[in-house]
Amino acid sequence: MKTSSRGRNDGRESEMKEIKIGDTIYVSKFGHTQIKIDCPVCFGKKVVVLILGNEDSVEMRCEYCRGDCCSPSNGYVKEWRMSADVETVIVSQIRTRQTASENEIEYQADSRIYYTKDVFATEEEALTESARRATQYNIDQETKAEHVKGKPDKNYSWNAGYHIREAKKAKEKVEYHSKMAKICKAKAGDGDDTQARTTT
Repeated sequence: MKTSSRGRNDGRESEMKEIKIGDTIYVSKFGHTQIKIDCPVCFGKKVVVLILGNEDSVEMRCEYCRGDCCSPSNGYVKEWRMSADVETVIVSQIRTRQTASENEIEYQADSRIYYTKDVFATEEEALTESARRATQYNIDQETKAEHVKGKPDKNYSWNAGYHIREAKKAKEKVEYHSKMAKICKAKAGDGDDTQARTTT
């Protein structure tokens, strides 16, 4: 069976053989597992502390690890972690598809289609490529988490402002109504004295 560099990926240790129907190929894949990790914003504490411009601090529930608008913050987030895997298949059909830049080869096995970029001559090479892809995916996920740490949801500051404003309004209402209650009590007392004098 002659070899060919057709569709060869960078980093392959050997040239791809010209694959024929009935040949065994090794397909690079990576599986995924969902895991729980500490929230990258509240670090598992379920609350965050927002420092205002006047140095006052406001403690608020963490919005990032909250499931939805009605759920409490849980202190963790779910992420997918990828692990390397290889699928061994026997080619049942080969097709060539014209793309904008080249002819792309498709390998079919049991109604599933595989592409040259994922196909390797040996299981070892396929596993190496799977590990590379899985590692890159996990790095990308960690990078996203770091980005979140450095730039938390801007809604925190808006929410803090909203609650502070509403608390101030409530305080002003309490003070106003307390004052009015005292005035009413005083007037009620004066009315009682006047009535008593009139009766006498």
